[in-house]
Amino acid sequence: MQWKTILNEAIDRARRGELAEAVVLFDQVLKIEPSYSKAHYNRACALSDLGRAQEALKSFTDALELNPDYVNAYLNRGNLYRKIGDYAAAMADFESALQLDPTSAKAYGGRGLTALMQSRYTAAIRDFEQALAYSPKFAKVYLWRGCAYLHLEDYSQAIADFNQALTYKPSLADALHSRGLAHMHLGNLYQAIADMNQAIELNPQFVEAYGNRGLLRHKLGDTEGAVNDYQKVMQLTAELSQAAAPVLQSGTPADPHGTASGMTQTYEKTSASATQMAEIYHSRGKLRAELGDPKGAIADYTKALTIEPHKARPYNERGLLRLQAGQYESAIQDFDQAIQQDANYAEAYNNRGNAYYELGNAQAALQDFTQALKLDPNLTDAYISRAQARAAADDAEGALHDYQRALRLQGHQGTSSITSQSA
Repeated sequence: MQWKTILNEAIDRARRGELAEAVVLFDQVLKIEPSYSKAHYNRACALSDLGRAQEALKSFTDALELNPDYVNAYLNRGNLYRKIGDYAAAMADFESALQLDPTSAKAYGGRGLTALMQSRYTAAIRDFEQALAYSPKFAKVYLWRGCAYLHLEDYSQAIADFNQALTYKPSLADALHSRGLAHMHLGNLYQAIADMNQAIELNPQFVEAYGNRGLLRHKLGDTEGAVNDYQKVMQLTAELSQAAAPVLQSGTPADPHGTASGMTQTYEKTSASATQMAEIYHSRGKLRAELGDPKGAIADYTKALTIEPHKARPYNERGLLRLQAGQYESAIQDFDQAIQQDANYAEAYNNRGNAYYELGNAQAALQDFTQALKLDPNLTDAYISRAQARAAADDAEGALHDYQRALRLQGHQGTSSITSQSA
């Protein structure tokens, strides 16, 4: 029959990546045979790959209305719901798939990945174990379970799972990248970079791997390499943003104050998220400041804050550069914002105190130095700053006390008049 010939051509085109042409042909099939559930299903898969999520969801639903026992339709609709962030609908679809096929490794894996995306790590691991019981060589399930262990800070078990994933699929760049994150947490920075290198070799468009390798290079003092990686991230994300098909994003919930490592991770192929791009601009700003380019650093901090305006550290670090440039009022505005975002940010109080001191507002400066020391009694810089302010106010006894306290702390901390690292 004519419609079967068209259907086969549509499927062939979809397999070759000619997705838009395939959709047109599926539409022709459905005009002839509107009740053929497989045509609705294959059309939905092509639409999903094109990034046309809502149209795809409707076609999956049409397929299921015609064939309520269509396990693959539940699985793929569930995956699409997960990608767009509708986790409740995704879980419902995976449950329906499991009712129809209780041994479906893909259904357990999809349900586990949905739990992982919601930071429900123990529940995710249970589902991944079920998936592996039915499909012991399912490489991506090992990857996802490793990510769950990574978040639970069981780095050795995470590495074991990433190794297993790579045993069954050596080309799985995501497993190398994630293993690199685990090595980073264990302090194995050179091994972490080696894994990032391999991930990038396998996938030269791997935005996150470049970003995280840049952060590692920065930690190890390779400023040129770090700058090159940050530049590559920005180049790739600019190219992705100009692509015709949107890229669905997924990942871990972001800490509004940033993470200790700055490392980022996702579980499916994605472009860099806004949070990740803000971290890249922030990190490049720090590098530029270290390299004596304050103007460039301020521009990067400003860009980071445009993307993520609720982070304290970039405000503080931009304020430091403005303070050093004698732009005291602008510096105070930045320190105000840093404190607004993190009321316990001792260094920001100390830095604002320095700006007030330079403007001749000794009372405000002393209040900020004192508040900084309430928040962090071991902040050497705040004792030195307050000692200077007390000496200027003819409080010799108070100044002497602060200098003595700073000297006692000096054996454990470096000293400077201005600090920048967030607590």
